[in-house]
Amino acid sequence: MKLVNKAMSAAAASGTNYIEELNAAVHAYNAAAHSVTGVPPEEVMTGRKIRRGLPLIFPTKATHDDDLINAKDRKSKIEAKQREDAKRGARQCRIKPGDMVIVERQLRAKAESRFDPQKYTVTEERNGMLVLADTNGQILKRHVSQTKKVYDWRHTEEDQPKQPDSGHTDHRDGELQPNFQAEAPVPSVIDRPIRERKTPEYLKNYVRVVEETKE
Repeated sequence: MKLVNKAMSAAAASGTNYIEELNAAVHAYNAAAHSVTGVPPEEVMTGRKIRRGLPLIFPTKATHDDDLINAKDRKSKIEAKQREDAKRGARQCRIKPGDMVIVERQLRAKAESRFDPQKYTVTEERNGMLVLADTNGQILKRHVSQTKKVYDWRHTEEDQPKQPDSGHTDHRDGELQPNFQAEAPVPSVIDRPIRERKTPEYLKNYVRVVEETKE
C-alpha cells in the first residue's frame, strides 16, 4: 500500500499520468530482489530472467529452489508473528472445549449489559475462533474476544448456614445466658523518646537580659 501511495504522490507532484506512474512502480517492485527470498518476484512468477535494456550475458531461464524460497518466507512470517504477539501482549486461548461461556451482544440498549446471560457450551476451538452450542441446538461462531467464560456462581446468603453472633444469647438448659467474649487487652502506647531541649548558645545573653528585666 505504501508503494501505491508513493506512486500516486509522485504522479500528483510531477503532473504525469498516474496510471503510468503506478505501472512503473509495480514493475520496479517486481524486478527488484525481495528482502526475504532474495529473488525478484517476477522471476519466481514467470520462471525466466527479466529482460533489461542491456543484452543478457547469462541464460534467460531462471533457476531457483522453491523449497528454499518457501522456507525463507515461512521463517519471515513466523518472526513477524512473534514480534507482533510480543508487542500486543498476545497469549494462548484459555477457553477450551466443554467450557460454558456467555456471548457479547451485537446490539444492546442503554440499560442492557454487555454480555447476554444465555449460556453456551464450547464444542470446538481453533486459533481463537469458538464454535458454541446452546441447549436448543443453536450453533454460533464467535471470536474468543467476544465471549466470557462462566465460572461457578457464588453461594448466596440463603445457601450459607447461619451462625449465631457473639452478642446473642445462648439457650442452654432452658436458661438465657449471655454469650459475651472477653475483649483483648489494648496494648499501652509507648511514648517516643524526646531529645533534651536546651537554649541555644547565641541566645543565652538575650535570655538573661529578659530575666533581669522581669525581676
